[in-house]
Amino acid sequence: MVEDLHTVWTGAPELDGLLDPFRFDHRMAAYRTMIDRTNRDGLFGADNRRNPLWGLMFQHQWQFRTGRLGATAQQDGRIDPDAPWGYGNYVLSVVPWLGAAEAGTVPELEPAGPPGPTRFRYAHSAREVPPELAAGVADWRTYFALVARTPPGGDDEPLRSALWKAHKTCLDVVARDVATLSGTAYPDHSDTEITFLRGWCRMVDFLWAAAWRTDFDSMTGDGLDVLPERLLGPGDDEPGGARDLPRSIRRNVRTVIGLARTPDRRYALDLWLWTRVMRTRAARDRVLPLLDGVFHPRPDNRSERLRALGYLLRP
Repeated sequence: MVEDLHTVWTGAPELDGLLDPFRFDHRMAAYRTMIDRTNRDGLFGADNRRNPLWGLMFQHQWQFRTGRLGATAQQDGRIDPDAPWGYGNYVLSVVPWLGAAEAGTVPELEPAGPPGPTRFRYAHSAREVPPELAAGVADWRTYFALVARTPPGGDDEPLRSALWKAHKTCLDVVARDVATLSGTAYPDHSDTEITFLRGWCRMVDFLWAAAWRTDFDSMTGDGLDVLPERLLGPGDDEPGGARDLPRSIRRNVRTVIGLARTPDRRYALDLWLWTRVMRTRAARDRVLPLLDGVFHPRPDNRSERLRALGYLLRP
């Protein structure tokens, strides 16, 4: 997986004059440029390993590798404008780019519009951004401006918090847009896959509350081999389904789909409680064990549930 990303990193073109967000290699080139341009004076280390933008690049590579960007993306590199995962990544690649351009971090390249009518709304130029994405552009501009004035060697949590705020602003738009989508509306994906996407939007909210680390080492240490390496199909969400997937990934799939099916009020309450748990730095530094204890309760992680309760009840 890391080798795949290296191939994409070195093979992505230099962006010159136009950013075509419906080409996989252009989105990856945009990530590469943003990662390179934000390591001013070695802010994220001499090799840029601590840059929190790595998480977005790894996630997009997973979407491409597993066929989630459209029926032909793996053959011709073209991202289907109607692909739900592709749209989700659009608001986490092009919208950050527009924010970075406003902050003076990257060139002001024109993003190409979709090739024809689409289910989702896209920017047709840097000056024609759908209103629902404008807040995301503003939050990403704030993030890149904060990066520009942050001296090397300091605490990186304020940067991660600003990045996750922008991330959530964007993903909330995606969550609303895919809330009523079904496999009938996008036949390349089953209803199970669409439900998984909705649940993933909710799962990411729990990572947002923790300002989870998404640098290179964190992603390669904890962020890989956690999501299914194929599209989900009918029956994969049923007991005994998806037997070809590793047990840990089947468990994660069930958790994510369960989140998608949680009633809105219950989900809002659960997220509010989790946000309270994450109020302290000590809790945020233990986000993965705490998540495991909350979402996958077992005798061997009972201590993590008790620890989470302690953080929740702390004044």
